[in-house]
Amino acid sequence: MTTPFDPLEAALGFAAALEERGVEYAIGGALALSVWSEPRMTNDVDVNVFVEPTELDPVFDAIEAVGAVVDRAIARRQAEDRGMFVARWPSLHPLDIFTPSIDFSYEAARTRVRRRLDDRDAWFLSAEGIAIFKLLFFRGKDRVDLERLVQVRPQLDRAYIRRRLVEDLGEDDERVTFWDAVTARYPT
Repeated sequence: MTTPFDPLEAALGFAAALEERGVEYAIGGALALSVWSEPRMTNDVDVNVFVEPTELDPVFDAIEAVGAVVDRAIARRQAEDRGMFVARWPSLHPLDIFTPSIDFSYEAARTRVRRRLDDRDAWFLSAEGIAIFKLLFFRGKDRVDLERLVQVRPQLDRAYIRRRLVEDLGEDDERVTFWDAVTARYPT
């Protein structure tokens, strides 16, 4: 019988492998969201690595150390072109690796938070970092996640998130309008 894929277990193992190699990272996506809000199901692992595409060898080594598979040449090219690449666990579940492709990536590195889960420490994107990335992606599931995050986390730095959005996107962007509407629905 095959053991079911556990995204949190996989993420924490990968985090340890990155730390052993001195790579700065933060777990993101639904796993980070569940640190700050209500958990939701996910079948992948999202990790931001704060290294340039030319410096990915330790990241590739960590991927391979946890038994995942990556084509280094393709991944390096995708990191340069798209700011992310996908490795695969033996179960074929994706390990999405995000590299710095926008200025906010470095702010996300600066504001990441160390948390203890399942008796292990790892770095996670901050609640504000998750909110900003979700506003930038702005998919349907991101809007649902943002609504839930604002609803259950009154200490969220809403002004900081709005300020970053306006700096990066402009006052008239639909994501700023959405953010204003969501925060108005759930006053602190």
